[in-house]
Amino acid sequence: MSTSLAPAPAHSGRGSIRQLLDQGVHPASLASLLDPDLVNPSAFCGGCAHSVLKQHRDNQDRLKCGLRPRGSRGLRGPDLRESTPACVKYAEPSAVSPGS
Repeated sequence: MSTSLAPAPAHSGRGSIRQLLDQGVHPASLASLLDPDLVNPSAFCGGCAHSVLKQHRDNQDRLKCGLRPRGSRGLRGPDLRESTPACVKYAEPSAVSPGS
């Protein structure tokens, strides 16, 4: 007896981030992308004031979106890259650092 495996839903598994980007949706904030040009976007998550670094148990820092609420496991959605295209909620980092 052979059993066929059902395909994974589009919202989970490998490739879901790429699928969201192709649809013009940011994978973490789920907001529209700031710029529809995925090849040369006008802004990136790595330069956004909302980006946060979260240290995981493996002592590796992971870039996360601070706009995404923490889930039940304390995570803030998918890991992002510095080069992930920014969403419409993009904010320039403050020129003044805290405490100065």
